[in-house]
This record gives sequence, C-alpha cells and structure tokens, in this order.
Amino acid sequence: MFEQQIALFLILLGVAAIPFLARRLHVPSAALEILYGMLLFNVLLHQRPDWFELLRQIGFIYLMFIAGMELDLQAVRRSGKTFWYMLVSILSFTLTPLLFVALGQSFFLGVAVAMISAGIVIPVLRELGLSRTPLGRDIIGVALTGELLSILVLTLIDAYHKHGLSWHAGLELVKLTLFFGLALLVLRLLYLLAWWYPERVEKVMESEDPVEEGIRAVVTVAFAGGILAALAGAEPILGSFLAGVIFSHDFKSKGRSEEKVNALGFGFLIPFFFIGVGSQLDPRLLATPSTVLTAGLLTAAVLLSNLFALLLARPLRLTLMQAAGMSVLLSAPLSMIVVAGTLGEKMGLIDGDTAGALILTALMASVLYPSLFRLLRSRLMPQEEKEAGRSAAG
Repeated sequence: MFEQQIALFLILLGVAAIPFLARRLHVPSAALEILYGMLLFNVLLHQRPDWFELLRQIGFIYLMFIAGMELDLQAVRRSGKTFWYMLVSILSFTLTPLLFVALGQSFFLGVAVAMISAGIVIPVLRELGLSRTPLGRDIIGVALTGELLSILVLTLIDAYHKHGLSWHAGLELVKLTLFFGLALLVLRLLYLLAWWYPERVEKVMESEDPVEEGIRAVVTVAFAGGILAALAGAEPILGSFLAGVIFSHDFKSKGRSEEKVNALGFGFLIPFFFIGVGSQLDPRLLATPSTVLTAGLLTAAVLLSNLFALLLARPLRLTLMQAAGMSVLLSAPLSMIVVAGTLGEKMGLIDGDTAGALILTALMASVLYPSLFRLLRSRLMPQEEKEAGRSAAG
C-alpha cells in the first residue's frame, strides 16, 4: 500500500511541476511528461500500479474529446477552403505510406509519420499571437481536419486488422456508418435543444453551482461517446473525438465550462496519458544508435510528409514562405504520433522497438519544428499584418 501511495505522490508531483519547467525551456509540457514517465517508472519505480493503466486510458479518451472540441465545423465551412484543408492531409496519407512501402518499410509506419494533430499547433500559434491571423486560421483548419482524418484512418486500419477483407469487416464498416449517423442525429437533437431552451443551456454552461452540473454533464458526454464507439466496434477515441465535435458545434457559447473542461483535462487527466506513454519507453532505446538514427530519419520524414502544403499554396491563398511555415508547424503532431505508435503496437503492426522509435520521433519533432517555426515568425508576421490591414479596410 505504501508503494502505491508513493507512486501516486510522485506522479502528481510531476504533473504539478512539469508545466513550470516546460515554460522555462519553451518546450511542450507533453514532451516533458513523456520523459518524466520514462524516468519515473524505469529509475525510481520499477512497476506500474494496477490503477495507473485505467487513469492512462481515461486521459487518452479525454484528450481526444478536447481535440474534437477544437474543431469548429462552421468556421471551417465559412473559410471556403475546406476541400483544400482536407487535400493537404489526403495527399499525405496517400503518398507517404506508398513511399514507405516503395522503400521497403512498413505501410503502417508511413501512416504514423503522416499523422496530423492540433495539440501542439494551437498553443504555439496562441503564444506567438498568430491564432487569429489569416495564416493562423488556415494552419488550425488544416490541423483540425487532419486530426479528424487521422482518427478515421486509424479506425479503418484497426477494423481491417481485426477482420481483413471479409463480411465481418463490411459489417464493422456498416456499424461504424450507423455510429456516425447516430452522432449526426445527436448533434441535431442537441442543436434543437440549445435553440429551444437557450436560457437553460446557458445556465448549465455558466453554472456557479458548487456541484458543477455543467462540467459533470460534459465529462459524461465525453466518456459516453467513447463507450458508444466501443460498442460499435470502433476505437473509443473516435467516439470521444466526435463527442467533442458535437459539443463544440451545438454549444457556441460554452461560457466557463470550456475553461473547466480544459483545466480538468490538461491540469489532471491528460498528463496521466503522456506519463503512461513514457512509462512504456525503455531508456535503453535511447542508448541504441540504430533507434536514435531511425527516430532522426522519421523526424525528417514527418516534415517531408507535410510539404504538400507548398503545392497548394495558391488555392490556400498563401505565399510560399507562409506555406513553408505551415508545413513546419504541422510537423509537430505529438499526440497523434504517440497514439499511432500505441495503437500500432497494440494491433501487432509494429514491434516495441519501432513503437519506441515513434515516441522518440514525436518528442524530437515536437521540440524541433515549433522552435523552427518561432524563428520563421518574423518573416511571416509582416505579410500577416498587411493582410489584416486589407481585411480591415474592406
């Protein structure tokens, strides 16, 4: 019992201290949480408590719910660039895995490299004051639609891995389609509820009640989505992601509830997932030259897989420099590469060493590419200010 309490204390100590250290080092907190988990469970502790895996899964599901909340479907549609946003990801998911196969590598490894996530993109843009600029909105649009496609691709791969090209696979796809239909129905019902009873919805979202009925309802929605997805034969993260999208779509005025959702997630639940990922990373991999070399090559491949934005600079109404900046920042998909590595090892598509190399790739990319984007900021801002001026004049 004493060992369990010590483990809990050390985990919570890391959760509390890491953000301060990350701010000083100018690196994502998630990257340090992974490193902390690796050191904690391989140096100080030598086994994970039974309850830790449950908390890791809860953090995983909640992370995907918050990612879904970031996807503003109406804002993406209003941009008039939805097709081009999706095409950036489609080209990456189509050509990158084929290139890996042509080089004699695993198809799934190419898929993992092509992952796109908004988890690092949005905080970096906010920190640099670019999130509300035209370029910032375009990068966020590509990142969010790419994250949605990443989740769908992993779900389809999981269905194919379980059933192959069979009637069972077809049945799973039908169930998945029905699940999407159910999600759309729930979206419509919640939209009508919010339209008919705006005062009640606002009361819940802005509630100062000490029992926190609003945050309880939101958390229930997050995990209900995961449970429904599991019942439909899909990964729970798909359900929680769609639950986040539905919540974001129907409750435009989220009030303080969104702050509370993020505080609960990033302040407590989500760090368990990243620390758990680090706990599975064997430190000996870092001392293995072949693994470090592989991670370095994969880190370069992540950037190459996102260079398709350069080909679409004109339809996205970006300069080549802005498109290059977009490619660089999109190359920091920390959470989704970790997710892909975790699921790939679980499905048996990659071995433990490759999964470790992917986690190391996620760490390297999430430190290197945001830092490079910060250096490019001075060359991106003047053009952004000009465009903002034109918009204001119009």
